[in-house]
Amino acid sequence: MKKFFSLFALVLFAFHGFAQDRPNILWLVTEDMSPYLSSYGNKLVKTPNLDKLAAQGIRYTQARSNGPQCSPARSTLISGKYAVSLGTDIHREGRPVPAAFYFPKYLREAGYYTSNNAKKDYNDKKTPEDVWHESSNKASYTKRPDKSQPFFSVFNCGITHMVRVATRSVEGRDQRTVPMDKVSVPGYVPDLPEVRNDIAWNMDAVMLMDKWMGEKLAELEKSGEAENTIIFFYADHGGTVPRGKAYVYESGTRVPLIVYFPKKWQHLANTAVPSVSNRQVSFVDFSATVLNLAGVKTPDFLVGKPFLGPDANKPENTRKYTFAFRANQGDSFAPSRGITNGQYKLVWNYQSAYPNGTRQDYQWQMPAQQAWDVANMKTKLSPLHKAFWVPVETFELYDLQKDSLETKNLAQDKAYGKIFNELKAELQREVRQQKDLGFMPREYRKTLQEQGPLFNVVRKNNIDVDKQIGAAETASLRNPANLKTLTDYLADKDPVVQFWGASGICGLAKTGQLKSWPTKATAAMGQAEIIPEVKSLLAEAMVYAGNKKQGLDFLLLQVKDNFGPAAACLQNIGAEAKPIAPELQALLDGKGGNKHKFYLRSILINCGVLPYSALYQAGEKTSD
Repeated sequence: MKKFFSLFALVLFAFHGFAQDRPNILWLVTEDMSPYLSSYGNKLVKTPNLDKLAAQGIRYTQARSNGPQCSPARSTLISGKYAVSLGTDIHREGRPVPAAFYFPKYLREAGYYTSNNAKKDYNDKKTPEDVWHESSNKASYTKRPDKSQPFFSVFNCGITHMVRVATRSVEGRDQRTVPMDKVSVPGYVPDLPEVRNDIAWNMDAVMLMDKWMGEKLAELEKSGEAENTIIFFYADHGGTVPRGKAYVYESGTRVPLIVYFPKKWQHLANTAVPSVSNRQVSFVDFSATVLNLAGVKTPDFLVGKPFLGPDANKPENTRKYTFAFRANQGDSFAPSRGITNGQYKLVWNYQSAYPNGTRQDYQWQMPAQQAWDVANMKTKLSPLHKAFWVPVETFELYDLQKDSLETKNLAQDKAYGKIFNELKAELQREVRQQKDLGFMPREYRKTLQEQGPLFNVVRKNNIDVDKQIGAAETASLRNPANLKTLTDYLADKDPVVQFWGASGICGLAKTGQLKSWPTKATAAMGQAEIIPEVKSLLAEAMVYAGNKKQGLDFLLLQVKDNFGPAAACLQNIGAEAKPIAPELQALLDGKGGNKHKFYLRSILINCGVLPYSALYQAGEKTSD
């Protein structure tokens, strides 16, 4: 018996020693920032704290957020699953998510202290209580009761967030460091004073963020945990230049990523330290990587690949492609998907009637964005700068090595046919393998999610997601030869398939390729069981096809009923909405509390009824 207790004590001691002798992991996260650091080649800023970390750690050149907005990006980070698999890709909707899909809980179960300070923004309805020991603006690893307990701790910095430049005016930006005449304006944006102003003002924020970084590193040193802690620094998605945040281009997805290993834990890196790595990594990989570094078994639901830790160099964990997704621009549902092998990138745009430049109440507060918008309305832009304001091309292919700003679309160039077909096939495989739910329109999702998390609902109800994806692909092509197929979709039992039938018809009508109005579309408009999102797109298509009164009258009724997608349709229609301008003005001026006053003003500006300066009202608040 004495031998048994001695052996038990030895095992208990060994386990206790292992529990204490695991690395701490610290995430230092900034917001809305492309790789603007001096260590990434930006000569306009000085970021000494991050430069030092990069010089001593691993600096990644091919790190990308899968979603180019806060909530879908963070949904992917916390779950280890693509937000499109959960239906959390539409920005800031607060969707129900299965309780198992939060990776820090597995660290907590393995003995880690978990803290988050303070932003979550996981696009979930409610984060389970067992994910974080503490999540608040006071949360910290320094507050763990047992200082020998390993920790996973997250700190978020909002200094570089778009809110800094979402000021509607450039006035009041007096304390400057970066001169406006020295900044580099990306080629896809016109070189306007407001554009330069926003870029320079944002560069100042990068340097302020570096000071915050220095404070956090000093705090870690003071705690005595610096030699036990692996540090991740990254941004939650790309920066705040127009056509950046919220778009699947590199300007919206590529981020800085620096990982520092203290000497004690450098063996876990499984790569040279210090070094510069061209390895492809994306946010879906972060959870698997942290668990691998901590020696915690990876849950089966994770789809990412560990890029650090004991398993990092297994052949199956080398990422060949990185996947990206976009859902919406405000009330405009305009999903896109992107995929890159590091050199070439393919973007597939599915909502064929809509431009990238669909106004959205938060981002259009950037003076740069407004200036570009006004220039489009009043001046003749170059074809490159005009492309943002006309219906998107279905496919965009870029050579990132030769064209890092993604300005020359190679999708129609036969010389690039092989890589185009490779990336297209891989993208089609990825969306089906991940059971991409991001092709479901927003309001319809709300109906489904009354039953619970969308991830569970589609499986419980055996919803044919592959069929939905195929319908979206067909709709995106804007091919008149597909008109019969699109009209047949309107009679399908699945409302999502119906939606993409209406979307494809709308795209044909918008681009002048609809030669005759399909009778099935008229029939669908009169059917009570057809969802309003389908009818709104058909009503928009009616306007383009010549039946303006019926289309506009339907959309007006929907807007009066506070239906956001209908407001987005009227915004996209442009000056064609002028016949109903008096009634829209009455809605705007009324006391009925219409929720879409930004869109009402935007529509009236398009119709020439209001000046552009009326886009926002003083004191009006918007959500990012």
